[in-house]
Amino acid sequence: TMMSTTTASTGGAAATKPQRRTSQKAGHSRSYPRGVGLDFRKLAGLTLFSYIDHHGVNVRPEAPPSELAVAVARHFESMEVEEEACIGGFLSRLEGKTDYARKTAYFDGRAPPNIAKKRRRSKWAARPGEQVAAKVTRTDENGSWILASVQRFYADTETYDVQDEDDTSKLIRLPWSHVMRLSTGAEGCFQKGTDCMAIFPETTSFYRSKVSKAPVWKLSGTTPMIQEIIVKFEDDEDDQSRTPHRRVPSRYVIPIPTQYFYEEAEDVDLTPPGK
Repeated sequence: TMMSTTTASTGGAAATKPQRRTSQKAGHSRSYPRGVGLDFRKLAGLTLFSYIDHHGVNVRPEAPPSELAVAVARHFESMEVEEEACIGGFLSRLEGKTDYARKTAYFDGRAPPNIAKKRRRSKWAARPGEQVAAKVTRTDENGSWILASVQRFYADTETYDVQDEDDTSKLIRLPWSHVMRLSTGAEGCFQKGTDCMAIFPETTSFYRSKVSKAPVWKLSGTTPMIQEIIVKFEDDEDDQSRTPHRRVPSRYVIPIPTQYFYEEAEDVDLTPPGK
């Protein structure tokens, strides 16, 4: 019969339907949650990554922007918000306090992965045409940082092309760790006694120095600004072995490199207790 012939052709085994292949992306929903009024799909990729890094949202390394937006939206939808804590945290940020941001940040006891650090550096990279401090020597002698302008930043290799402000005839290729962005005067990073580097008068090189007087805040329009910083340079003694106070525009005073490139996560003691 037809049934026996079918059974014989299958070796006596009952015919079964072939199983549908499961997509590798099945565990990563791309459907945007309907309960979220904000459209995170309109945000830039780096903005989404900032949210992901801050809250520790689990995403695939190769996830496209659409998938990142869905992951952020679903995390946002699942958050339980205490209105008083949220408003208080917002006000503390306006007052310049950062404790609330640190408390709400996700941290699992490990340093951020390299991909997260790379995204953060790309987000805050200097833009073409921007003046920066650039380290153009292999050694750390005084004066190795100079004033330069950015021509291009390569996000894939994290390198800059810069031009010396005194010699614009050639490009200098530098790693990200050899470039510092300059101050706007509104940060208030320096206090009296702070070690720093500053451009020595009538030069374009940064030299080691120390803030010798408390900076004075002044209004620039409606924004409080520090317009100049008074410093004392190393090895700047006069004939009577006195080091003069020198006024430097705040834009041309920068932190020492170990402070500028410092990351909190790298300073966490990961040694197990009792060892």
